[in-house]
Amino acid sequence: MTLGVSEPLANASVNPDGARRPTTPSRQTVPGLPAAGGLAPDGKRRILMLSWEYPPVLVGGLGRHVHALSVALAAAGHEVTVVTRHAEGAPL
Repeated sequence: MTLGVSEPLANASVNPDGARRPTTPSRQTVPGLPAAGGLAPDGKRRILMLSWEYPPVLVGGLGRHVHALSVALAAAGHEVTVVTRHAEGAPL
């Protein structure tokens, strides 16, 4: 459900501070998707990682961490996709 700027938040919760926050439907209501925090029927997850730093672009420690984490998740059998910026001369 998409809400316009001027539309009331019909399906919203009210926080103790009085602010209204939109609520999203549970993933359990969407056919074909695992429950939130659950695994797909084959026991694997599809993971999308976004990082502004990834080898060969290494500025600090983030790129090394994202690389190690993505390799470990893939070795565990999950489908991992890392989206990052392109480095001159690096393969796509």
